[in-house]
Amino acid sequence: MVKAFISVDAEGLPYIVGRTHLSPGDPLFGELREVSTRLARLVAGKLLEKGYTEVIVADSHGSMVNIDPLRMPRGVRLVRGFPRPTSMIWGARGARAAFLLGYHTSPATGGVLSHTYAGRIVQRVNLAGARDASEYLLNTYALGELGVPVALVAGDALLEQEVQRHTPSTVFLALQEPASSMAGLAKSIEEVEEDLSNAVEDALARLESGDLSAARPPEPWIEVEFKRPWHADIASLFPCVERLDGLRVRLTCERYLDNYKLFEGLVIAAYSLER
Repeated sequence: MVKAFISVDAEGLPYIVGRTHLSPGDPLFGELREVSTRLARLVAGKLLEKGYTEVIVADSHGSMVNIDPLRMPRGVRLVRGFPRPTSMIWGARGARAAFLLGYHTSPATGGVLSHTYAGRIVQRVNLAGARDASEYLLNTYALGELGVPVALVAGDALLEQEVQRHTPSTVFLALQEPASSMAGLAKSIEEVEEDLSNAVEDALARLESGDLSAARPPEPWIEVEFKRPWHADIASLFPCVERLDGLRVRLTCERYLDNYKLFEGLVIAAYSLER
């Protein structure tokens, strides 16, 4: 059995530009649902055509119930719901390669709806050798610890520099060019789909040639800068957490994946004081 993994976020998708798009019940959520479903279906179908016998699609934005399950092709297994262990990459273990769709930049880089994991909680995330890391890099290193290389990243045009810096053999496709933090420029859906289909072909060719390898972090720690001191107060209650100052903590478990899961838990705990 040959397995592929697709993680689908939202803020780096074409046409998704404002908070009215982002959650069930929002006026334009139907647009997000349609675009994410359509592009996930395209990539999954392409992988099945190329001989992959199992394709895992991880619905990875917000409450993680954005993709229409009734429109996934036969051979796809859909991961839905939140929270879940290893968050946006749950289900990737054993995959030959990963494909990241709809990914966006960190707040420091800018871009449409830029944030890292939780915009109300997290100001920035630093990794060894990478300040202001995006979700792309957080997830790429977690996938790397599982032995899964990232073959394709498709999303906000500003994310390309980070992808080229850390995984230069990964194919990057811009789905939307930012005009501001809540405005973007994108092609027609037919052109987007054509570009995405070609990018998948390119990524698979690089994978077959042996040009892609799993990316691992230089060191396993994750440094989190929160937006409020009480977020760091909560984080300090957990094992493997070193308080650095009023807003920053360092997650110091021996394995990167353990720090990745701890990070998810700290964000969920911090939200408890925001409601």
